[in-house]
Amino acid sequence: VYGQPVETIYEYTPNDKNLIGNNCSSVKTVWFLLWVSPFVCALVTGMLAAFCAINGTMVDMNDTSRAEKALKQFFMMVGVIVMVMWVAASIASASMRLTGTIYSFCGAGLAALFAWGYLEIGTKLINSQMKHSKFMGQLMSIFQNDWFRACVVCGFNVTIPTFFAVEVLRAKVRRLRNTTTSKSWTTPEAQTAWSFLKQWQWASIFMKVNLLCMLYWGMSIGVAKITVVFLAWLNEALASWSYLAVNITLFLIAEFLMMLPPTPGIPVYIIMGIILAGQGRNVEGVGYGGGLTIGIVSAFLVKEVSVVGQYSIGFFMGKSVKIQQLVGVDKVAIRAVEKIMMRKQVIGKVAVLVGGPDWPTNCLCGVLRLSLWTCCWGTIPVITIIGACVMAGAFLAGPKEIMTDSEKSMWSAIANTALVLSGVVQLVAGVIAMYYIQSVVSTEGEELARTRPEHEPVFELTRAEEAFRVTYAEVLRWDSLPKPWLFLLAVSASMMVGSIFLFQFMDALCFVNFQVNDKVSDPDGLNCGSNLGCAIFRLVRGDTPIGWGALGIFFFACTLHFIFSSYVGRVAKKRLAAKLAKTPEVEDLVKDVA
Repeated sequence: VYGQPVETIYEYTPNDKNLIGNNCSSVKTVWFLLWVSPFVCALVTGMLAAFCAINGTMVDMNDTSRAEKALKQFFMMVGVIVMVMWVAASIASASMRLTGTIYSFCGAGLAALFAWGYLEIGTKLINSQMKHSKFMGQLMSIFQNDWFRACVVCGFNVTIPTFFAVEVLRAKVRRLRNTTTSKSWTTPEAQTAWSFLKQWQWASIFMKVNLLCMLYWGMSIGVAKITVVFLAWLNEALASWSYLAVNITLFLIAEFLMMLPPTPGIPVYIIMGIILAGQGRNVEGVGYGGGLTIGIVSAFLVKEVSVVGQYSIGFFMGKSVKIQQLVGVDKVAIRAVEKIMMRKQVIGKVAVLVGGPDWPTNCLCGVLRLSLWTCCWGTIPVITIIGACVMAGAFLAGPKEIMTDSEKSMWSAIANTALVLSGVVQLVAGVIAMYYIQSVVSTEGEELARTRPEHEPVFELTRAEEAFRVTYAEVLRWDSLPKPWLFLLAVSASMMVGSIFLFQFMDALCFVNFQVNDKVSDPDGLNCGSNLGCAIFRLVRGDTPIGWGALGIFFFACTLHFIFSSYVGRVAKKRLAAKLAKTPEVEDLVKDVA
């Protein structure tokens, strides 16, 4: 190394050793990429073959039924990619770098899929299906929904203004080269896109964009990272305890965390593997393998007990008509889930219980008054996911307390493999659940859409709130809001999307690379001893302003959002009161509130 024998490496400074370690890591990364490249090529080739099969054998302009089937499969593939992104979000607290990589691949996959759908299926086929297909009519109603459009804005974020900026430059270049006589500020393609976007209800969309960004931050940034730091701190705090006390304490803490809606389950399972397998290797009669087995059993019991607890919350809170309305017991998709859970068919039940998010799925079963026993035994196959996560934690801890760097790298790679396998199992279960739900909706949609006597209170509540909802939508119209408030909302949404972009694509510059198996007391890491608050604070990088800057932008945007939301709520209430009182001076009331 550096022209000197390897035996003298102890003479190098810490910086030299870090440089040697980084270079070795880079070499290992190149080796791994070379090894995995054929597998990636095979996956890409398989996806292209699937596209070609759908386009070549299923899409027929003269056969609307086969064309509709192709469109259904196309949107099923979109759903699969969305499921992959959800699985990636669930492992964010365990490995944020892996999550970012998966997000990037999913973004590229969605762009390629929509481009393929536009070029190969074409607008002609879509338009013809809209006229003759009920399915396409329902699909277009989803596309025209403000929530869907808000998701589009969040997904494409900075690429939207970038697209128009590039088109402005293209138009200017065309004028300089005298290849066009148009005096327009942009190209015809951009004008078409601008005309289409102008028809959107941007005030309502911006409100929903802010809510989606806050939800993403809370799940993938706030709760996920704090959970990782807390579990890593807990690992150190329990190091001096007896093995039995560690088991009992860890079970109770894990159960408490699982009962909190935002807490992801995967880091909880991983830390159980790290602690129980890591400490078990030093306990006579237990050992590394015994600790791993105890970790899997304990994590599975935590999962089953949490199913009962979450089901009970849904069961008792489900007596409220408002909760039933929020859950959507009168909606076709929710009734399709209920239909699947009440059938004797096992695969559909297991797929829904294993592939769906823990809290919403179990609480929904409670609200729908489904069988608790069915929910418990249907969740048993989740042990494959739990086992993989616990093994990932045990692999991170390693079979030996002291390991060389090469051994740590090897076990870390094996742990990531186990983590990916758990994600694949959850993805497969989610896709199967989505297939069964879509199948029930397609075959029994009309029956599921009928009004039920037991849901009459929900219908009455929805009808009673319809007047306020319509008035609220009127207040949110872009052309009726005062310009200062429009500016405030636009600034809020822009800052919100911009901060999320920084968190997502510049995570390494915003936060310290801290994993659940790291130590908060590590001098080369957070260096916080046993201080949990210090560890959370130092998770944001202090050597660059991007992390604290992005947090400042995000929270300032949240403040602007709540100010605007409060204003719109006051105006809507006054306008509705004026309507009910048949007061003609509605506009004067709005101006007074403003």
